Amino acid sequence: MAITLNRQLAGNDPRLGTEPNAWPEPWPVLALSYGDRQRSRLAAMLPSGRAVAILLARGENMQHGAVLCGDAGERVRVQAAPEALMRIRAINTFELMRLVYHLANRHVRAMLQAEAVLIEPDSVLADMVRGLGAEVDMVQAAFVPEGGAYASGHGATGHQHHHHADEGADVVRDEAMGHLGEALSIAAHAAKSQASTSASTSDLTPDSTLTSNLATDTTSTLANANANKVAPEKNNARTQ
Repeated sequence: MAITLNRQLAGNDPRLGTEPNAWPEPWPVLALSYGDRQRSRLAAMLPSGRAVAILLARGENMQHGAVLCGDAGERVRVQAAPEALMRIRAINTFELMRLVYHLANRHVRAMLQAEAVLIEPDSVLADMVRGLGAEVDMVQAAFVPEGGAYASGHGATGHQHHHHADEGADVVRDEAMGHLGEALSIAAHAAKSQASTSASTSDLTPDSTLTSNLATDTTSTLANANANKVAPEKNNARTQ
């Protein structure tokens, strides 16, 4: 049955273990890319194969290490998944600070390390930093960028919403994910209701036609949103 998660708490919040019906630890872990963690609506799958419908408040981002909660005590821990990143290094600390300055001047999301800066792949930025003497290579790592000076801490849980040219496409994608997540939950509850009136194994399975049609509709919506997102990104690359 799909799990509906509609609330997020910091990983050390004492309410996680004291609220009524709270799941005991260890909780399932949901590994998500940085892009997916910026969604407030998401239909996903746990490693066990169980579906989850994430329905957070609009503009609330999922944070690495936070715990998503459901009304019936459900708990799922969010983890940053390894993804392809660009690692930027310099010959000394001063040159690395210089590179960080130029990246920050372009409002680039960055994860800072003692001897490197990790950013999302971008060929234009790669050429720029190479021109400044940087060494650039590709790595697989979890991406947890700096949250900004006004966040409540590094990787802090809360509303950290930034406006970008592709925001409209992101909203469409969130809505599509939200509809799919809600449908997964509805289908699961329908299956549970059927199970209470029939011992048949087939009654325990959510309506496959419903979820299949919803997945098709969602895929189409996401494709349109992504298409609308490409044009602003190309225009931004030309102007840099």
